Amino acid sequence: MELEYHNGIRITKFRHEMTSLEAAIQNYEAMAKEHYAKENDQTLTEQQRKVECDKALKCLQQERTYINTLTDVQAQLEAYRNRGLQATKGSLAERASAISTMSNEKHHPTQVLEKHMRAEGIPKPSPQHTAHHIVPGKGKLKVVTTNTRMHLHRHGIRINDPANGVFLVCKDKDTPHWSMPNSRGHLKYHTHEYEQWMAQRVQRLNNIDMIKTQLQVIGRILQDNEPKTAVQAIKNV
Repeated sequence: MELEYHNGIRITKFRHEMTSLEAAIQNYEAMAKEHYAKENDQTLTEQQRKVECDKALKCLQQERTYINTLTDVQAQLEAYRNRGLQATKGSLAERASAISTMSNEKHHPTQVLEKHMRAEGIPKPSPQHTAHHIVPGKGKLKVVTTNTRMHLHRHGIRINDPANGVFLVCKDKDTPHWSMPNSRGHLKYHTHEYEQWMAQRVQRLNNIDMIKTQLQVIGRILQDNEPKTAVQAIKNV
């Protein structure tokens, strides 16, 4: 690690001193540098690789700056989650009312999910990425996805909770992307088979923490694999 100093004081943070956001952005920066340092892409000259790398690093710096300017975003996320937890407290009527409210919450456009993910310390890798709901708001298999969504709500998890989100490349034409070279455009993952296996893996759990952990495991699988391989990996979770 190359350390920077200002007026004799170290300004480069060690890993344990970083927030989750800072660590995530640093990791993306390292991935971008490593990707564009390779010479196996014959479609780009050395100068073009440098330009593309600088562009990626600039976007990450802008993401860091943007998130740091957001005011009260963590407090907003906490309030958002607390409203969801009303589905786990109070009388049956109060719980049913909370679940009904959550079931009618919109999931598109995805700006709300993106905002909550950033509040959680999850940066958007590039402008080519979009926030993807791991449990769809609607989905192709209506009954399956509705039941899975209701399972989240009964455990106090709202559709735009950052645990239900993952950043994927928006358009397939922009893949492979340096940040997740084995992943495809997010619409490629909206398949019947994905929804069936995702539902099985989520609905078997009856604890909010276990469900959220499972969602993030599935999200990482989507980032690391093309659709068919991802489904096979989800089957084995």
